[in-house]
Amino acid sequence: MKKSSIMRSMLAVLLAFGTVVPASAVPAFVPKVQSASTEVVPVRYDRNRLMFRRNHGYWRGHRGYRHYRPGYRRHNGWWFPPAAFALGAIIGGAMSQPHVVGNRHLRWCYDHYRSYRASDNTFQPYHGPRRQCRSPYD
Repeated sequence: MKKSSIMRSMLAVLLAFGTVVPASAVPAFVPKVQSASTEVVPVRYDRNRLMFRRNHGYWRGHRGYRHYRPGYRRHNGWWFPPAAFALGAIIGGAMSQPHVVGNRHLRWCYDHYRSYRASDNTFQPYHGPRRQCRSPYD
């Protein structure tokens, strides 16, 4: 007999007897349950802890100060430094400005690609999806 046929028959016998013989399992692990403590712990109110409540606004995660502080402005019942409002106005103004592409870039792309679309700065090549126009004036 060949070695491979002997190995196959031994493997078949092991698998057959392995399913018949019950496994001797280790006793299941039972975790110890800690009993609940009946001791009462007094809770002290901490007035410095910040909690969210309705009708109390906060500015980008900062709740401001409840009481008046010199040089601060009031917003929805909370006091904020004026720089917070100025910074918000500057960032908001910058975000609302459209991105302007120079005329040289547009002219170069229109001259090189017949399918150029200036609204999204793309052109359609012969094969594949639309691509961005990369001019030397980018």
